[in-house]
Amino acid sequence: MRSLAWILLFFSSLPTYAQSNRALIEGKVVDEYDSALSNIAITMLGKTQSTFTNDSGTFSMVVPANKAFALVFSGTGYGTIQKNFNLSRDEKVFVYISMKSAGQVLDQVTLTSTRQREEAGLVSLDPRNSMLNPSPVGGVESMIKTLVGSNNELSSQYNVRGGNYDENSIYINDFEVYRPYLVSNGQQEGLSFIHPELTRSIQFYTGGFQAKYGDKMSSVLDIRYRKPTAFSGGFLISPLEQGIHLSGISRNRKWTYLTGLRNRSNNNLLRSQPTSGSYIPAASDFQSLITWSVSNRFGVEWLSILSGSRFTFFPAFSQKTSSVFTPLYAASIGLDTYFEGQERDRYRSGINGLSLSY
Repeated sequence: MRSLAWILLFFSSLPTYAQSNRALIEGKVVDEYDSALSNIAITMLGKTQSTFTNDSGTFSMVVPANKAFALVFSGTGYGTIQKNFNLSRDEKVFVYISMKSAGQVLDQVTLTSTRQREEAGLVSLDPRNSMLNPSPVGGVESMIKTLVGSNNELSSQYNVRGGNYDENSIYINDFEVYRPYLVSNGQQEGLSFIHPELTRSIQFYTGGFQAKYGDKMSSVLDIRYRKPTAFSGGFLISPLEQGIHLSGISRNRKWTYLTGLRNRSNNNLLRSQPTSGSYIPAASDFQSLITWSVSNRFGVEWLSILSGSRFTFFPAFSQKTSSVFTPLYAASIGLDTYFEGQERDRYRSGINGLSLSY
C-alpha cells in the first residue's frame, strides 16, 4: 500500500511540473513614429505557435522555459524582425519592438499596344487592301472614295463633304504633296502617287483634324512610309500596272533605304470609247526614302518623288444613231463624224524633302 501511494503521488505531480516549466513574454509593437501596430504576427521560429498584436499593439505569449527559441515579428508593409530568447522557469519579460516600413521596388513593366488612337473624324486604312480593291483606278484613293461616297470612277480625285478637289491636304512623312500634274478629265489621269508597297500606315481625317495640317477645309490624308529592318523586295505585274520595289538597312543599322519604280497604262480600259481612235495614256514614277540615324536622338530623312503623266489621243471616227417612231413613219437616223488632229498632254513633277528630327 505504501508503494502504491508513492506512485500515485509521483504521477499527480507531473502536470504541476509541466505547467510550471513555462515562461511569459509580453510586449508592444510600434512603428518608427512610436505608433501602435495592430495585427502584427508573432511566430515562434520552427513552430506553429503564433499570436497577433491587438489594437493597442500589445501582445502576450506563453513560451517554453530553459530552452533557446526565437520569435519572428512580421507584418504587411514592414520589415521582419527576429528576437532570440532563453528564459528561466516562471520568468516574465516585457519587450518593446520597433518595426520600420519596408518599401518594395517592383520590376519595370513595359506596356505596348498596336491599336490606333481613336480621334473624331479619323479613319485608319490598311495599305495592303488597296492592292486588292477592284477599281479601275486602283490605289489608296479608290478606298477613300468608297468612304466619302465619291463616284468619279475613272479619277483618283475625291471630294469630302461637298468640298472642292483642291481642299484635300495630302502628306507623306510630314511633307505636303501637291498634285499639279493630274488633269481634270478622268480619262487622262494616270498613276496614284501613293506607293502602297512602301506605305506603313494611312490616316484619313474627314474633319476635326489638327491645325498642324494647314488651312484646307475638307480632309487630310496622312501617309507614313515604313522604315526597313532587313533587306526585302518585290514586283508587281498586271494588265494595267507594273512595278518593283526594294528596301534594306546598313550593317551598322544607321542607314535605311526604300525605293520603288512603277508604270501604269489605262489603254485597256479605254478601248470601248464612243470615239474610235488611238488612246495612249501612261504614267510612271520613282520614289525613294533614305534615313540616317546620326544618334539615338538625332535623325535625317530624305524623301524624293519623280513622276510623269502622258496622254496621247488620235481621234478617227465617231458614229451616233437614233431611231424615230411615229404612227406614219419609222426610221433610224445616223450621224457619222470624222476627225482630224490630235491631243497630247504631258506633265512632269518632282518633290525633294529633307527633314531633321530630334
